[in-house]
Amino acid sequence: MASPVFEVKTDLAAAKALMAQAGYSKDKPLKVRSIISFAGSGQMQPQVMNEFIQQNLAEIGIQVEFDVRDWNALLSNWRAGVKDASTKVATTTNSSYFSQDPFTALIRHVDSGLMPPKGTNWGYYSDKEMDALFDGIRTEFDTKAQLALIQKAHERYVNEALFLFVAHDVAPRAMSRKVKGFVPPQNWFLDFSSIAMD
Repeated sequence: MASPVFEVKTDLAAAKALMAQAGYSKDKPLKVRSIISFAGSGQMQPQVMNEFIQQNLAEIGIQVEFDVRDWNALLSNWRAGVKDASTKVATTTNSSYFSQDPFTALIRHVDSGLMPPKGTNWGYYSDKEMDALFDGIRTEFDTKAQLALIQKAHERYVNEALFLFVAHDVAPRAMSRKVKGFVPPQNWFLDFSSIAMD
């Protein structure tokens, strides 16, 4: 299997050159509006993280304005989609989401059959090749063949830069060495009944 050809990296000069080719710069920025929340659903520090992204993008000529909403208001719009009146003039939405299986990680946000109100394809993304890969993933029961299809879908995801992934937060934990008996869960549910302190 091939790997994605789009290499995710930090290259300020290359980013500025790409923006210049598109006719934008720090002096003539591309203006976007992003729906974000200030808290909710176990997000790490969404306001601070979004402000950091805003500063980074400003360096290459992308001016980000925030539409800060309550977590539930953000989710309501996420499910309604970019064409809904509640989007106003926003061009992006930014929320945390888990990626524990192919459906939640790859399919649900870009399958053309899951545009609102049928699903969470907020931006109404539509690509026949991607849809064909998703159909294959759903109907292939040979695990090796299914994994190959998942990898192809992931490669396409990366090559088209469909999302700006900021953190891969897989249940981080921080605690004292004095804590005994804690078993890290495979989900968000913590069992405190077995915990003791030295």
